[in-house]
Amino acid sequence: MTKTFLYCLISALAMAPATAQSNSPRELGMGGTAIASADYLSAGFTNPALLTNYSVEKDDDWGIAVPNIGMSLSDRSNLLDAIDSFNTTFDELSGGTGSIDDLRALADSLNALSDKHFSVAAGSGISIAIPSESFNAALVISTAIEGDGFMDIDPDDAGLINNSGGNAIPTIGSRAFLLASFRTEVGFAMAKEFKIGKRMFAFGITPKIQSIEILAISAAADDSLDLDGQIDNENRFTDDNFNIDLGATTMLNDNVRVGLAARNMMGGTFAGLTGLYNYKLNPTLSTGIAYTNGPITLAADLDLTSTTRFQEITADDSQYLRIGAETSWEWAQLRAGYIIDLEDNYANMATAGLGFSPFGVMHLDLAGAVGENSYGGAFSLSFTF
Repeated sequence: MTKTFLYCLISALAMAPATAQSNSPRELGMGGTAIASADYLSAGFTNPALLTNYSVEKDDDWGIAVPNIGMSLSDRSNLLDAIDSFNTTFDELSGGTGSIDDLRALADSLNALSDKHFSVAAGSGISIAIPSESFNAALVISTAIEGDGFMDIDPDDAGLINNSGGNAIPTIGSRAFLLASFRTEVGFAMAKEFKIGKRMFAFGITPKIQSIEILAISAAADDSLDLDGQIDNENRFTDDNFNIDLGATTMLNDNVRVGLAARNMMGGTFAGLTGLYNYKLNPTLSTGIAYTNGPITLAADLDLTSTTRFQEITADDSQYLRIGAETSWEWAQLRAGYIIDLEDNYANMATAGLGFSPFGVMHLDLAGAVGENSYGGAFSLSFTF
């Protein structure tokens, strides 16, 4: 079955649109922090109020990111290894009869597949931002790909195998599932600063159009199903949606900024044609704080709500605490951070990144992340003028 999972994964990524994930390598390198620390070019993806975070001293007039590209893979529960173990035992027995111990080992390896899943995400984002003292705006285009693979274990299968008496392996009902969502967004972010009392506040909004495609693939444990037919036809479903992101920031003093961001305020639930699993686009709320002093930036973000993806997968929810730091020289930046899932469904990850910005015009950024059987990376090329 491992080959089935890998085939489905490759097929899902191959069908992905050309632009995708919004998180920039700078943010990933800093542990994914962005709510109070993102720059004006990437603000439209995370907190539109940060469109006001530009430098008058550096004569920031406009910028373009072309594009951000990222990918991550997590198999924290070792699902693929467990599938390999089952597959090896299954292949050894499928050619003939086996002993009672062999069949018991097969039943145990099948049960070991329960409550495990792996996830994959990939994509990129394009942004064109124009900051000014009177009004700040950005066009942001992104697509996020999210996939989950897991086994649906039939509780009767172990008994059927153990009671087969050494005869041929009985037909089992357990199945492999791959669920994937492809979400393309086109948004126009806007932000402006206001003085309230003695303090300046920045508020931002990003109205956006979303196109969401759901892909659900299932295969019998013996790989007997025609996967090409599922991928190309009946199990793909597309819907359109309107949504809004909101953001706010303020400076507590000359060095400390705090921020609040609410994403996908209109929400949405989307079901594939199978009707078995629903993709949930729930509103999320996050807060952040950033300290900047010369070349040093320290940042921390906290998700105040959890994120649900596929509703029926209990191990799919996430809620993150992110911390990060950046130190910069004239043309180079060094970043590090750490990501913690408070739901404990995904591995905690250490992150690191590098930036290279000759003349302050071209920006080449790289970042990587690693955790327990979990890996991620991002790349971007952008220009600011």
